Amino acid sequence: MALIEWKDRMSVGVEALDQDHRRLIDLLNQMHALVRGEACDSTPIDIVRDLIRYTEYHFECEERLMRLGRYPAYEEHVSIHRDIRRRMISFEQKFLEDPAEVHLLPLYDFLADWLMRHILREDQKYRPYLTRDGEAMPNDAA
Repeated sequence: MALIEWKDRMSVGVEALDQDHRRLIDLLNQMHALVRGEACDSTPIDIVRDLIRYTEYHFECEERLMRLGRYPAYEEHVSIHRDIRRRMISFEQKFLEDPAEVHLLPLYDFLADWLMRHILREDQKYRPYLTRDGEAMPNDAA
């Protein structure tokens, strides 16, 4: 279990989406701090909820840009987003039902692995559709 660091190779070529990815990494690193027993300004449920809300916001922006860029694998990508949404909401419900029975480490490990694989594999596939002639779509499109 290690902190996640932003690397340039993670960039999708659209600054707004890269900023979103950095924010998601920051939220996961806050969860990492809690798992390690470090002082944190947020409670576990606050971090989980912030992560769910920001993930939802990011997916909406990303999906809008994929539509604008006419990304041909749009439906498959959205299906991946639906799956992670469902898993995160299920975790939140379990956490609310019995917080003592929920362990953040498996969630952190799962989400950190998922986010890294998603950014480095799936999100990189849409990059050519959201950047034309080396230029990214305008940030206000996100």
